[in-house]
Amino acid sequence: MSPRPQHSAAEVASRRSAIVDSALDQIAQHGPEAVRMKDIAAAAELSVGTLQYYFGSRESLLDHAFSTHSSSVVDAIAGLTQKQGTAWERLQSSLRAVPRIGDLQRRSKVWIELVAASPRNEYLRDSVDAIFDTWSAHFRALIAIGIDDGSFRPHADVDLIVDTLIAVIDGYDVGVAAGRSAATSDRIAASLELTARKLLGVDDAGAADDGAGDGAADDGDAGAATAGNAAASVGVRTRRV
Repeated sequence: MSPRPQHSAAEVASRRSAIVDSALDQIAQHGPEAVRMKDIAAAAELSVGTLQYYFGSRESLLDHAFSTHSSSVVDAIAGLTQKQGTAWERLQSSLRAVPRIGDLQRRSKVWIELVAASPRNEYLRDSVDAIFDTWSAHFRALIAIGIDDGSFRPHADVDLIVDTLIAVIDGYDVGVAAGRSAATSDRIAASLELTARKLLGVDDAGAADDGAGDGAADDGDAGAATAGNAAASVGVRTRRV
């Protein structure tokens, strides 16, 4: 048997990345239970043997793909924080960026599959917890700034407000994964802004020219109500995973 050719560290990293990306595509398209090594290999233009060489088993590869996806989302959330602007402007910037983290449809589908698989896998459960904890810490820190400077006057407990924002995000993830035409990036951002504005007591008069516009707020009203009500059970359920 001829020896396996040696590749540079950059080539190895590129191959591993291509394999993981192909695995995530397959998970989003078919769900983890239906993903086959040969399909991942074909999409990555590599052999099944190469996949096994780098990741061992199918289960190990899928776990790694889910973990990589979670880490990328956590890193993206951390990158949302801006240092300049008012508390509302900083929170608003984060909310507008939510639907634009990565490929929205694939991200939503993979997230749903990850949450569904996590009760049976402690490794994946840690990945789910990391995303929830990062979102919670991010929103809580921004809200604390607004409370301290008096620009936020919360109408509910801060933890409940944070849970509600995450539940709305989860609710729209379900809508995006299901192919709902109303679950567009602009509508998601408008719904999140409206929800945050109402729960945090942001002065509408002082924020009327913030860029969302009256039309966006009106359009997001129904979205916020629908997502807020329908997503509440989703957010609470997934946080208990």
